[in-house]
Amino acid sequence: MKDLLLLLSRYPYDISNRETLSDLLGEVQNWPKLVELINAHGIIALAAYNIKEARLEKKVPFDSMAILENGYLQSVVRNTWLTEHWKEVNTILVNAGIKHVLLKGMALEHTIYESGGLRQMTDNDILVKPEDALKSWTLLQRYGFSHGPVKSALHKKILPFIGKHLPTLYKNGYAIEIHHRLFDNENNPETGNNDPVNDAVEILVNDTNAWILSKEMQLRHLVSHFKRHAMEGSVQIRQYADILLLDKSSNVVMPDKFITDPQQSNNKEYRKAAYRKSFASVPSKYRVRYLAGDIFPSLSWMKERYKCSILKALLYYPLRIGKVFMLLPPWGKVGKGVRDKELLS
Repeated sequence: MKDLLLLLSRYPYDISNRETLSDLLGEVQNWPKLVELINAHGIIALAAYNIKEARLEKKVPFDSMAILENGYLQSVVRNTWLTEHWKEVNTILVNAGIKHVLLKGMALEHTIYESGGLRQMTDNDILVKPEDALKSWTLLQRYGFSHGPVKSALHKKILPFIGKHLPTLYKNGYAIEIHHRLFDNENNPETGNNDPVNDAVEILVNDTNAWILSKEMQLRHLVSHFKRHAMEGSVQIRQYADILLLDKSSNVVMPDKFITDPQQSNNKEYRKAAYRKSFASVPSKYRVRYLAGDIFPSLSWMKERYKCSILKALLYYPLRIGKVFMLLPPWGKVGKGVRDKELLS
């Protein structure tokens, strides 16, 4: 299963893999399950592309191939739609003199994936300088973008210090995240001494000028992002394929335990590890405020989070105290070492 999924995530198509791909497709016993996994790993467009390029459609049951092809077409349409909506954002920010850099899917789709609709996306991520983050976020709201309830009034004054991006903005179904940093800890040696915005590389997205991270910084970011997702219990082959496309010699590996279950973030140990990481990324002088805001969110946020009435939301507040216990050490040094070894060969 793993070999087949990894082969289906390759780009560009390599004819030397055709025989192996044919053999692996012939061994599939449960096609509905395989298609489900392909979709869960975010590679449905790539899978359809590789099978069609190899002319092995007859190896796949008609219904399953139809789902893959439909997913491919949906990805093409979706990426075109996202690109057009990004152009509106680009115009607003450029006119305001704010330089922004395309991250992850959007950057990869229009470079190494050659604008073919193969890099599946659900939203856009951009990076701006820290001093431009709130300005950009506020500016877009003047043009009809909005966001969900901020978790707590205690968080409003420290939004630029919580996580790597500000609350997601939405407009007519389109979603964009404004990042003000690339890494959880900007002092980490893996970030280097670069200024990612000033050092960005100019490209063309269709007929529009855009900026992406330098190849070295982009690779560092993708690897860091991949490791963060692994720590949180959510790893897709799509993320792994991105890294290999940029660096075929990368020593990052796809952990076997995520192959058949890429979304394990509900596991309490993963949730605890993710929360500890988020808490540690907040500057120490703001951590008490951050924790207090997490334990006592606004009622509007509670209603949306638990999908319930105000009265019922009040009953959930005692559960929030559990955030304190999530900060207790999860697995210790041994567990951390095991996780690190799973990600590096």
